[in-house]
Amino acid sequence: MTTKLVTGTTLDKLIAAGEVPDVILTSNYYLYDLLQLGLGSDLNDFVKQEKIDLGKFEPETINVMKSFGTKGELYGIPYAMNYGLMLYNKDIFNKFAVSFPKDGMTWNQVIELARKVTRLDQGTQYIGIDLQNPSILVRAYGLGVVDDKQEKAVFTTDPFKKIFNLFEQNYSIPGSIEPKKKYTFGIDYFLKDQKIAMFPFWLAATTARLPQLNESGKNFNWDVVSYPSFEDKPGVGREVDFHLAMVTPGSKNKKAAYAVLKTLISDEAQQAMNKGTRLTALKDPAMKKDVAVDTKLYDGKNLQGIFTVKPAPLAKATKYDVKLYSFLNEGAKNMAYDQKDINTVLREAEENGNKYIQEMKWHSSHRTGASVERSFSFLGQLSFICKLRYHEK
Repeated sequence: MTTKLVTGTTLDKLIAAGEVPDVILTSNYYLYDLLQLGLGSDLNDFVKQEKIDLGKFEPETINVMKSFGTKGELYGIPYAMNYGLMLYNKDIFNKFAVSFPKDGMTWNQVIELARKVTRLDQGTQYIGIDLQNPSILVRAYGLGVVDDKQEKAVFTTDPFKKIFNLFEQNYSIPGSIEPKKKYTFGIDYFLKDQKIAMFPFWLAATTARLPQLNESGKNFNWDVVSYPSFEDKPGVGREVDFHLAMVTPGSKNKKAAYAVLKTLISDEAQQAMNKGTRLTALKDPAMKKDVAVDTKLYDGKNLQGIFTVKPAPLAKATKYDVKLYSFLNEGAKNMAYDQKDINTVLREAEENGNKYIQEMKWHSSHRTGASVERSFSFLGQLSFICKLRYHEK
């Protein structure tokens, strides 16, 4: 068997050319779009024949996969995970003689800590925490943005108010925003400018950036703790996020495709990958102790602390989610810049969301390709696509 990694194109172009790959490696975030394009096949028979124990995977990865099968179908096999964490700048905390963050903190505790390190010092404004966009915490809380039965946005509810209250508290800290200029700062402001005390982020994205930080000669005293939890969800961190392998239904090389999947989730492959730059999708505690050890990027850091919280379950995905998240994010911007209150921004976001849903439903009834067009806009961001050649001996 040989594999061919397809580069220099996008999946939508391959589909249009009638060259659908055998295996698609993607994120759970894009799975809904791929299924809308009919690119998923049921892997239950493969799991049964190969006697694959789904219980060996991180439970939430399998729960997410099962949520996409309306009749019990399993459209993909997890092979790598991401994990939430919170980066923090020890130098800033030391500068202001403030205790470091700890594993297991709640969001309210983090906001209170941010108040102590949001300071203007000798002309430099230090930011306590960058919460970024509300959609991040919405997913971490496990909130769906659409009422499935009524197909309506559901933003004016207590859980959404709880999340936006955190943003309101943070924006109220003097110096936490630059009026009309900047209300969220980004990872570069933490790693390169080094003016943010705490930055909630992803393990994979952090790992990808650390070599550049080391090479820049601008490394600094930083560390990590577990992703903060909501007070009513103790021990639960950022939402589950993972990469998975799919076999396309029209593949003419399914035997080879299944062999690729089996190899990806083998203990040997998982151990090697896990010691490098990708966290295993297996729940094996022993493997987690070896995360990224070969990279040396986290030597002396509290990396094991991030596993003191477990991944948050995800709400069922819908075709409206991505656009509706943008309305929530716009609401946060209006709070920061225009001091709009929580009830107002959530009501406006819900109204905009419902308007969008109605427009999408109208287009779907008048144009059969509406959902496909929306799906194509994401396919350029997929991880890998490959074609297989299989030769029987």
